[in-house]
Amino acid sequence: MSRRTARHAPLAAAALALLAWVPGGPIVLDRTFAAAPDGRLVVTWRTDAPVALAVDGVASVRRSRANAHRSVVVANAGRAADVAARLRANPNVQSVVPDAIASVADWPADAPPNDTLYPTTQADFPLIGVPGAWALTTGSPSVVVALLDTGYEGTHPDLAAIPVVSPYNARTGSTNVTDGYGHGTHVAGTIAAQTNNAIGVAGIAPGVRMMPVKVMDSNGQGYWSDFLEGVDWARTHGASIVNLSLGGPLSASQVAAFQPTFDAAYNAGVLVVAAAGNFNNSNGFYPASFAHVISVSATNNSDAKASFSNFGPAVDLSAPGVTIESTYTGATYQTMSGTSMATPHVVGVAALIRSYHPTYTVDEVETALEITARDLGAPGRDDIFGNGRIQAAQAVAWMAPDVTPPTASLKSPLGGATNVGETVRPTVGFSENVNGADGSTISLATSAGAHVAAVVTYASATRRATIVPAAILASRTKYFVTIAAGIADLAGNPLSATSFSFTTGDHIAPTVTWVHPAHRSTGVSRWVSPRVVFSEKVTNISRDTVRLKNMRTGRSVAVVIHYDSTTHGVTIDPSFRLSAGTLYRIKVSDQIRDLAGNPLATRYFLFTTRT
Repeated sequence: MSRRTARHAPLAAAALALLAWVPGGPIVLDRTFAAAPDGRLVVTWRTDAPVALAVDGVASVRRSRANAHRSVVVANAGRAADVAARLRANPNVQSVVPDAIASVADWPADAPPNDTLYPTTQADFPLIGVPGAWALTTGSPSVVVALLDTGYEGTHPDLAAIPVVSPYNARTGSTNVTDGYGHGTHVAGTIAAQTNNAIGVAGIAPGVRMMPVKVMDSNGQGYWSDFLEGVDWARTHGASIVNLSLGGPLSASQVAAFQPTFDAAYNAGVLVVAAAGNFNNSNGFYPASFAHVISVSATNNSDAKASFSNFGPAVDLSAPGVTIESTYTGATYQTMSGTSMATPHVVGVAALIRSYHPTYTVDEVETALEITARDLGAPGRDDIFGNGRIQAAQAVAWMAPDVTPPTASLKSPLGGATNVGETVRPTVGFSENVNGADGSTISLATSAGAHVAAVVTYASATRRATIVPAAILASRTKYFVTIAAGIADLAGNPLSATSFSFTTGDHIAPTVTWVHPAHRSTGVSRWVSPRVVFSEKVTNISRDTVRLKNMRTGRSVAVVIHYDSTTHGVTIDPSFRLSAGTLYRIKVSDQIRDLAGNPLATRYFLFTTRT
């Protein structure tokens, strides 16, 4: 603050302040509220906005249908200042500012369009390269453009085929979006008039869907509270892009109170584009000067500044805005000029970008528009043309650099899975194609750190790496799949080192790993006690499941069975000496099972005693 400004600041504050006496003491009244249009106050609440207010001087309350924390409070004549003061004293109120009136941004604002339609007057389209962009896309119905304006003539021959979604009249809370002024219909035609239908004009993105939101009256004026309502409606009803060919000045307190609406749109992935204004000055013009809003100045078809166009540090881009031919009310066509007409050029190209690159963020769409724009005026960004005049084909074709690192996940089995089969071949899935996924970067080990020998193969078609262990995994064991540094996507973005775990169950049947006497042995001692060893602990060992049979007589031998759970071995002790020179058979039955219930396959082993 300068010394001169500081000296006069107290006087200015005193001139603006009055005192109103209410129970509990005086409340400071701000005289700036006395100028609130029609006594309208925009109130932002910390909690949900109330339906009614028991505040002296309040004529009506209107809650937003799109933002639960905002309402418009209308004060009785001459009471706006003290109503505002009482509201500010409410702890549930975050901010109170006067509503404001703004106008459409055509030029001149007070003159009707005066030119008729000429089929050859859309020189603005080839100038900005729209035909080249059409070779890539003419727009997708997945892209919804919200048109916040004077309304929309959906029956116009050049607009009737364009799908309309969620129409809304923010002024009345209805779905009636009739255009009584023509401005909104004109802006709509530049964005999406039907193309190649042998009539009228072409639109930049005729394949998109339109969301008409009426926020201005038949004189091309409207309240800021309705503009905010319109932006919130667009955000909450699926709009991809918002066109705001309107605006005006705001006070610092109004800017602070209204900025969160545009922050919310940005955070929701909604691109907001607005006209820079038509006063040929650099004064703040809103909504174009809000953060997270693309500000568009106007040029003519010779790439010179339009005489009326605003300029300044807020300007981001420029586009044709002089003698623009488009649809108009009454199923007619007119030419109009203004930053209002420049703005839909940018919106139309942005719609093509979002159609061709549906995953692009707000920042990526804006970058595509700015980095490919034709530099005009002073080299680099300047206050007249911003980053330059848009070039549609280049902007749509621009590819955002890949700066997102890949991610990995354990696909089979899923990370943290239990009771996994021992024959599993763990598979790692990547979010995109990568390099370096092999045995040097992907490994398998037990939780105790024992490395598992395995071969790792990567398939780019499925973006998956498969680990093939050299042997069956151990049962009831926790394993880790570890991904080390060295894997990156095709753009070179590295994958962060990570690991995933899974635990095997017990799905493998027990087996016989050793038998004595060996199968088909001869000359075996008649005092032998045969022994069978299993691969793991087993249950159900008895004389019914482990038998010794004399093959000469066909009778079972009386035996005593001993099972050692530590060695997993069973000993068969005959009750008497075996016969000489006789063939015997040991049988282990499939009724024997491991601790998980897996059955042993029935096995037979033969031996012959000595003579």
